[in-house]
Formats: sequence, C-alpha cells, structure tokens
Amino acid sequence: MTAKSTKQDKTAADTAAKAAETMASAGQEALRNFAKAGTESYEQAFSGLRGKTDEMTKGYEDLAASGKETMEAWNAAGTAYGKGMEAIGGELMNFAKRMMESNVEATKAVLGAKSLNEAMDLQSEFAHNSFEGMMTQGTKVGELATKVAQDTAEPISAQFTASVEKWRTKAA
Repeated sequence: MTAKSTKQDKTAADTAAKAAETMASAGQEALRNFAKAGTESYEQAFSGLRGKTDEMTKGYEDLAASGKETMEAWNAAGTAYGKGMEAIGGELMNFAKRMMESNVEATKAVLGAKSLNEAMDLQSEFAHNSFEGMMTQGTKVGELATKVAQDTAEPISAQFTASVEKWRTKAA
C-alpha cells in the first residue's frame, strides 16, 4: 500500500465518518421532532378531553345538587300535607263530637216533649241546626283542604321554578 492510498483511505474513512455522524445527527433530530410532535398532539388532544371531563364532573355535581333540592322540596311538601291533614282530621273529630253532643241533647229534648207537635218541632229544629252545622263544617273543611293543597304545592313549585331557571341560564 502506498502513502497515497493510505491518505485516500483515511479521507474516505473521514468522509464516511462525517456522513455517519450527519446521518446519526439527522436521525436523532428526526426522532426529537417526532417525539415533540407526538407530545404536542397528545397534549392538544387530551387537554380538550380534560376540559370535557371537568364539564361533565360539574354537570354531575349540579345534577346531584338538583336532586337533593328536589328531595328536600318533596320532604317539605310531605310535611305540609301531613300537618294539613292533621288539622282537617282534628276539625272533623271536633265536629263529630259536637254533633254527638247535639244528638244526645236533641234526643233528650224529644223524649221529654209533652206532645207530638212539640216533639216534631224539636226534631225539625234539630234537623235544621244539623244541616247548618254540616254546611258550615263543609265550608271550613273545604277552606282547610285548599290551604293544605297550596301549602303542599308551594315547596315543589318553588323548587321546580328554581330548577327551570338554573337550567335555562346554563343552556343560554
């Protein structure tokens, strides 16, 4: 081998080494760019997903809160209904007691009558008073029933209105 061929071999080896370094450097740069692009794509894709997940979680929390508010409204309505029915029941029991006492008094009066005409007059007066008492009691119970219905419906109506308003503003 001559000095010229050794010099050529060395130049060729240097050229090949430089080419290999350039290719390795280019390959590393390509891998870095690929990894960077992949990371950016991943972050971009999943950042939107993270936002959607947060929205879904917030929506679930709102739904759970709305469900709790609904249950509280129904509970308040049930309580109002129970109290109202108790008041109506008490009123009817008092009326029944007054009617029983009135029946006993009327029976004693009729049995103590001196004549048939007096007994008929007492019976007629009792029937008239009983009818008036029943009409008055019917009006009173009707008013109580109306109040019970209003008191029962109020918490449900208020909660429904609040829910509709909340969901309407979210939809807008």
